[in-house]
Amino acid sequence: MNNSEDTIFTNNNSVVDNITLGVVLYGRHEFLRTRPGLAVPCIIVLGFASIVGTLGNLLILFVIATKRKLRNVESIFIVNLAISDLYVTVVADPMSLIAKLEGEEFFGSVPGLCKVVASICTISCVTSLMTIAAMSLNRYVFICANDIYNKIFTKKTCCAISLSVYFVGIILVLMNTAGVGDHGFDRKSLECIWDRMETFPFTIVFSVILVWIPSIITGLCFLRIYIYVRKHRRRIQEHTSQTFNADRPLKSFRLAKTFVLIYAVFGSCWTPYALLIVIDSNDTFPHEVHLYITLFAHLHPSMNWCIYFMTNKHFAKAYKEVFEMLLSCKKQTNTHVHRIEIHQVKVSEAISHS
Repeated sequence: MNNSEDTIFTNNNSVVDNITLGVVLYGRHEFLRTRPGLAVPCIIVLGFASIVGTLGNLLILFVIATKRKLRNVESIFIVNLAISDLYVTVVADPMSLIAKLEGEEFFGSVPGLCKVVASICTISCVTSLMTIAAMSLNRYVFICANDIYNKIFTKKTCCAISLSVYFVGIILVLMNTAGVGDHGFDRKSLECIWDRMETFPFTIVFSVILVWIPSIITGLCFLRIYIYVRKHRRRIQEHTSQTFNADRPLKSFRLAKTFVLIYAVFGSCWTPYALLIVIDSNDTFPHEVHLYITLFAHLHPSMNWCIYFMTNKHFAKAYKEVFEMLLSCKKQTNTHVHRIEIHQVKVSEAISHS
């Protein structure tokens, strides 16, 4: 993947940067030894993102499973997003760390591993962004066409939508079997990912499906929400003061703003990558550009749970309760251990006196 006739091999089987095309082939630990200023920050950020993202996404699933107040139609999409993000933080990020430490040779020793990791990563990323698009559509219908909301977004419908977005990514991957596109080790970003140079016209299609179609859907939905709320703000305020479920529309708008922030983070992380794989059609951009932009893209799955904490008071409260429960368990454990130690000391003293 991304091979070049100009690649320079050294005597110890490591590879020096190609001045013309920026293609590098690192041996085992070679990236860390020869480019520590580039390698160390990447490894630290990836390791931190993997740990924090895994714990955060598991926390989302835990609080939704244990807090009845959070189990609603909207939470189906949140669960779907957390599950798709977990693949990146649990598998893709650690595999990226291995790639940067062990080099391409490691994946060559395990046939098919790199392609499987990259293929599932594609499915996961497509699912994430399309789930966010589904969230925005859900908020649009609830706020701007509330009379038909319950007919469209039932639990069965939301589950069907959540499952269907996986099939979009699966179709992209299955097209590889027909010779369209591929997945493998990228020698510039140093990880297993979509092969941007295998079938370049399809790479453009991939970029459109991954980022631009969901971007347009989400952007239009939230633009319509903004226009609607701005236009009907007074009527909404009157409605909230006269009905039993008074704050529901405004709560929904706050939830919509949460989804906007989630989408803004996803867009900020993935848009540079979507542009890069299209603009760099001749594979001439420097190794460092591909490395950092791809790294930045994979930080997104580690951020969503933080957004829920910062913008949604129900999630923030649930997170705090979980943390307090864990601290309480730790204190009880420490107290129990301390009592056992005291008992052991007393027994020892009794034995020594006897």
